[in-house]
Amino acid sequence: MIPQSFIDDLLYRLDITDVVGRYVQLKAAGANLQGLCPFHNEKSPSFTVSPSKQFYHCFGCGAHGNAVGFVMEHLGMTFPEAVESLAGNLGIDVPHEKGMDVPAEVRSEREELVELLTRAANYYKAQLKKSPLAIDYLKNRGLTGQVAARYGMGYAPDTYQNLETVVDNYASNTQLDLAGLTKMSDSNRRYDAFRGRIMFPIRNAKGQVIGFGGRVLGDEKPKYLNSPETPVFSKGHEVYGLFEARQAIHKMGYALVTEGYMDVVALAQWGFENAVATLGTAVTPDHVLKLFKQTDRLVFAFDGDGAGQKAAWRALLACLPHVSENKRADFIFLPAEHDPDSFIRTEGPDGFEAMVAQAASLSEYLTRYLERNYPLQQIEGSAAAISFLKPLIVQMQPTVYRSSLLRALANLLGATPMELSRHLGLKSREGGGDYFSPKNKGQFQGKKFGKYKDEPLQNNWGPRPTAKSPLLSLAARVIRAPQLVNLCDSLLALYEREEKPALEVHSFVHLLEKVRNDPNLLEARLQHAFNDETHQNWVNSVLKEARSLDDSLDFETELRSGVYQCSELWFKDELERLTEAMPTQGEQLRWYHECMQRFQELKQKRVNQL
Repeated sequence: MIPQSFIDDLLYRLDITDVVGRYVQLKAAGANLQGLCPFHNEKSPSFTVSPSKQFYHCFGCGAHGNAVGFVMEHLGMTFPEAVESLAGNLGIDVPHEKGMDVPAEVRSEREELVELLTRAANYYKAQLKKSPLAIDYLKNRGLTGQVAARYGMGYAPDTYQNLETVVDNYASNTQLDLAGLTKMSDSNRRYDAFRGRIMFPIRNAKGQVIGFGGRVLGDEKPKYLNSPETPVFSKGHEVYGLFEARQAIHKMGYALVTEGYMDVVALAQWGFENAVATLGTAVTPDHVLKLFKQTDRLVFAFDGDGAGQKAAWRALLACLPHVSENKRADFIFLPAEHDPDSFIRTEGPDGFEAMVAQAASLSEYLTRYLERNYPLQQIEGSAAAISFLKPLIVQMQPTVYRSSLLRALANLLGATPMELSRHLGLKSREGGGDYFSPKNKGQFQGKKFGKYKDEPLQNNWGPRPTAKSPLLSLAARVIRAPQLVNLCDSLLALYEREEKPALEVHSFVHLLEKVRNDPNLLEARLQHAFNDETHQNWVNSVLKEARSLDDSLDFETELRSGVYQCSELWFKDELERLTEAMPTQGEQLRWYHECMQRFQELKQKRVNQL
C-alpha cells in the first residue's frame, strides 16, 4: 500500500496542466485552460483544467478529477500504476508501507523481463523490414507500413536462435524462458519460441512490451502462438491493442472487441482504430472491467462461425457482472463465412459501420438465445429457461438495468416480475419483493402492521426511495465550505466516544482531518485520497453530492443543521443502547438523563431552523 503522505506530496509537486497537456491541446480561457475532452467526442471544447484548484472537469460528459485520476482514466491504469507513472516522470521512487512492499528482487525480475521483451520487439521490427516474404504477406492482407508501425509489428525469421544476436548469454539466460521467448530442447539446448511468424507485441497501459502473439504466414498449425503466462503477462487480464486504441475509443464512444490480432490491425487500417482483441482466450470479467474503464459501450465482433458464436456467448457471460444502465454491451453477428478482417475487406468501412449500428444489445442477444434453445410456449420450456437463467442473473448487480431486464424476461416467459424474481432467488426490489427480509439491508425491518402478525406487509407502491445519508450530506457541505469545518467539532466529540465507529463515521472523521490539514485544492486531493476502496467510494459519493449543491445556499446554516441532525441521531442511538442496559443509578443514569436533555435540545434547534 502506498502511504497517503506520499500521495499528498506527489499531488503537491505535480502541475495538472503539464500532466493533461501531454495528451490534450489546451488554450487559455480566463483563469483556466480549455480543450477538447479526451473522454468523449466533441467539436466545441467543454473540457476545463483549473491550475489554481488542480483539477479537470468536462461540462459535456462530467469527467472530473485530479492528475492521478486523469492518468487512470485516460491511460486505463490502476491507482498504483498511475502513481508509479507520475512519480517516475518526476524521478521519484514510490515507497510502500511495511508489509505491503514489493520485494526488490521481484521488481528487478519484472524490469529485466520487460527489458528482454523490448529488445526482442525491436529485433522483430527490424527483421520485418528485411523480409520481402513477410512484407508481401501483410500487403496481400491490405495492411500499410503505417499501420504496421503503429502497432510495432515485426517478423521472427524461421531459424532457431535469432535472439542470440541481441541478448547476452543466450545459451545460459534462463530469463528468456521465463519471458516466454525461448524453450529448451530435449538435448538441453535453448531455442527461440517464435519462428517464421508475423509478430504482434502486446503492450500494457504504460506502453511496455509484456508479451507477443505470432501468426504463421501460411496454413501451418498452430496458426497463432501466444506468450505464456509470465510475471508480467496474464492473458485473462490484458487486451491487445488497448494502448494504441485508447484515444480512438474515447473519440468514437465505444470499444470494438474482436478475437484476433489481424482483426485489430485490419480494422484500424480501415478507420476503426478503436478495435482491441482478447489474447487467445475467452473474454473474462477482468477484460470487461478493464475496457469499461475506458468507455461506457463495448461492441463485440467475433467470427461468424460456430466458434465465434461460442465466443460471443462467453463474452455475454463475462459482461453480466458489469453491465448497467450506464454500461452497455452490444454484439455484431457476422455471416458464417466471415471474420471482422475478411468482412471489412469485402464490404468496406460503410458495410462494417452498418453492422455496428445494427448490433444487438445484450438483452436482445439473451432473448434470442432463449427463444432459439427453449420451447417457451410450453410450460416445460419456460421452466427449463428459468432454471438456465438463475446462475446468470444472480451475477448481475441490483441496478435499474437488471430490473428492466427482469421485466422483459418475465414477459417472455409468461410470468410476473415478482414471480420470476422469486424463482431466480432474488430477494430484491425487481418484483416489488420482500422489502422486510434481513437480506435487504438498509430497509425497514421493524414490526409488521399487516392484518395478521406473521403475514408480510404487502407493498403496492413500488420501490421506496433510498434515503440519503445525513452524514454524507453534511460532508458534502463541508467540502463546499471548508472554512466552516470547526462547526463539526461537537459532532466529532460524540464520535470519539465510540469504541467501534461505523465505516461511514470512520470515513467522515478522516475526511475532516484532510479538510483541516489542507483546505486549499481540497476537491482535487480528495479524488483519490484513500487507498481503501470502501472509504474512497464514500468520499467519491460526497464529492458528487458537493458538486450538485447550489451556490446560493447558506452553507453556515446548512452545516449547523446537518450537525444538529447527525448529533440528534447519535443521541437517539445512545438512548436506545442505554434503555436496553436499564440504568438505575450512578454514572450511567446521569449520562442517560444528560443524553435525553441534549437530544430534546437538538430537536428543538432543528425545528427552530426550519
